[in-house]
Amino acid sequence: MDNINKIIQERRSHYPHEFNGQQLDNNIIDTLIENACWAPNHTLNFPWRFIVLKNEALKNWLQLVLDNLIKDTPPEKFNQKKVDKIQAYQTQVSHAIVLVCEHDSESVNKQKEDLLAVACGVQNMYLSLSQFSNAGGYWSTGMGTYGDGMHSYFNLKSNQVLMGYFMLGGLDKKRTESHRKDFRQFIISVK
Repeated sequence: MDNINKIIQERRSHYPHEFNGQQLDNNIIDTLIENACWAPNHTLNFPWRFIVLKNEALKNWLQLVLDNLIKDTPPEKFNQKKVDKIQAYQTQVSHAIVLVCEHDSESVNKQKEDLLAVACGVQNMYLSLSQFSNAGGYWSTGMGTYGDGMHSYFNLKSNQVLMGYFMLGGLDKKRTESHRKDFRQFIISVK
């Protein structure tokens, strides 16, 4: 298998519960963001913005996520496992990269293209992790991504969209196994 095929086909999400609590070097974070900025983007407008959370900033954000979860969950839907999971993130997660899309146009089509460009940037981040044997990542769109509270917390402007968080942490061992379907079943024939 060619190296690029191997990198693509062995790319995996590694979830925060798999992280070992090790702090990742800042050069790993810089590499991920630099490579994200090489993603295709319409008219080279570079619609991505990144907020890197680590140390106290990460802990403060996770505490806000936890507080909001407890405050906003009706008693009959309260799930202690969710609370425990987010509490564990405080010792498992090394960094979180807040993923923001900044639109510079009123065109709805252009805004869709901007969102797609940021998603391509996240894929570049995932692929870039292949060079680090001890680092894994997971793109989360939970933890208040779509609520007004996080938009406010990160002081986002009206032309900015929060697209989630790229959670990063140290790994003892990366997974490469897959449960993918044969690609041929996704090809649509036109007659």
